[in-house]
Formats: sequence, C-alpha cells, structure tokens
Amino acid sequence: MYFPKSQITTNLYTNGGEYVYNNTNEEYTGYYFQTSDGRYFTGRNPNDPPNQEIQIQEDSKLTDAEEGEIGSYNLSTSLYLVPEVYATAKSLNPNSTPPLPPTQVINLPTKENYKWGEFQRYFSSKNNEVRYTEIDENQYTKFIDKDPNVDYALYKVFQFPWLISGNRNEVINVNKKTIERTTLNLKLSGFKSYFKNQYDQYYKYTKVSNLKTDGTEFLNKSTGKRYIGLYHIHPEKGPMVGAEHTLQIHDYLIPISGSNMDSMVNKIETQNMNEPKMKTYNSSSNTFGGY
Repeated sequence: MYFPKSQITTNLYTNGGEYVYNNTNEEYTGYYFQTSDGRYFTGRNPNDPPNQEIQIQEDSKLTDAEEGEIGSYNLSTSLYLVPEVYATAKSLNPNSTPPLPPTQVINLPTKENYKWGEFQRYFSSKNNEVRYTEIDENQYTKFIDKDPNVDYALYKVFQFPWLISGNRNEVINVNKKTIERTTLNLKLSGFKSYFKNQYDQYYKYTKVSNLKTDGTEFLNKSTGKRYIGLYHIHPEKGPMVGAEHTLQIHDYLIPISGSNMDSMVNKIETQNMNEPKMKTYNSSSNTFGGY
C-alpha cells in the first residue's frame, strides 16, 4: 500500500484491549499506524509488514462518565499510546523520533589489534526473525545500557574476540570454534552462514622473504600449476612468486590443501630471528604487484 507521509501517523503502539483484527476479531498488541481516512494497520509504517487492517474494539470506547473519572481520556488520546520507556524519554511527544534499530558498521582492525593478534567484533540479532547486523562498540554499549534512543526491546547484542594474526590454520580453527560456541550459547539460528566459512577474515600474514618451495605446497593462481621456486609472503596479499616483493607484477600463490605452509613459515622465522634482516620493499606503500 502507498500513502504520502503527510497522510499517515506512524509508530503508534497499543498494549492491548483497544484494537482487534478486522477479519478475525482477535485482539491486537503492538505497533500500528493510522491513515488520514481513519483506518488503522499493523506495523510501524507501510514499509513494516505485515500491514493487516485493525479496528477499534467496541468495548474499549469509554463513556463520558468514565472519561471524567480518569481525566478526560478520549479516543484521540488513545492514538498516541507508546511504550513506557519511550514515553518517558520523549515526554509523550508523538512527533518524536522512534528508537533506532542497529546500523551496519564494518570494523577494521588497527595496528594495535594486529600487534595483539585479535580484536573484538560486535553484532546484533533481531528477536523475531533471523537477522544479524555487525555494529560498533558505541552501538553495542547503548543497547546493553538500554538507551531509550535505540530499540533494545527488539534486538539483543553480543560480542566475541576474533583472531587476526599468527598461525593461519590455528586462526581459522579458533575463530570457527568461537562462532560455533557463540551460536550454541545464544541460540543464534543461521549465524554461521554470515561468515560463509571465511574464518580468516582480516587475517594478516607475517612478512617473510627468500623462501623456497619444492612444488608440494602451492599452485600458481594464474596458471593453476604447481609452483617450484623462490617465493615470499606479503602481509596483506599472502604467498607470492619471487624471493621478495617488488613493484613489478607477479603472481599470487594458492596453498595446496593439506600443506604445512604456516608451520614452515613459523619455523623459518624462528630460525632467522637473530640473523640480519634483508632489505625488502615497504609494504605500507599503496603500490603493489599482483593481479
């Protein structure tokens, strides 16, 4: 249905005892909106389905005597009933902004996060449907504190640590177990699908140069063939062809399933800890090779 904004009153709320569904005569409790022709529909607004028509319950209409007893309560007043916490925060102003739902935010790890090897991720879950939104710490705090400006009654929020550096296989396993545990403990239906099996999101490789492979560890991404020769590991791009990173375009390498790339890199790093560092290309530059 379509109504101009000027022709509807949105975000109204009833605690019950006032409206019933037109087709079933069952009592309705929840958000509704009113159109300029005097009709009522379920939902906060026309864009919040289902929009089923409701009508005023006959026995909810008050007599003049009853109105006098409770302080001139009348039908027009009933149109602006709102949740108690919302009414308190907004001083019963029907034109006030309704409490806000969570807003999607993509949090990126900082250099400090990579130093410690992990960072916190924050999510919200809608109570009456399978909907997950990644949020930031500021929103998380508002929902936890039941800030009246956010719709904390309709959403729950949660957080968990996310590994982003170290042994890549261990990072993937730990993050996967974290999601499985969070899903089980909070009964989050379908939450695992949010990650699409990418449990190494934001993972950063440790930069290593002058490595050599015998063809059992990588495939050349461009050719699809096993790669034999010198390679290096770029912090963001991962394994690449060539002893060191250069400005010239060079191919990515794809780890072969079951290879021990991570354990090998860790072993090499340990062996070379006390050796002089070779000069390599500055990875903080915006110009890199690769496709």
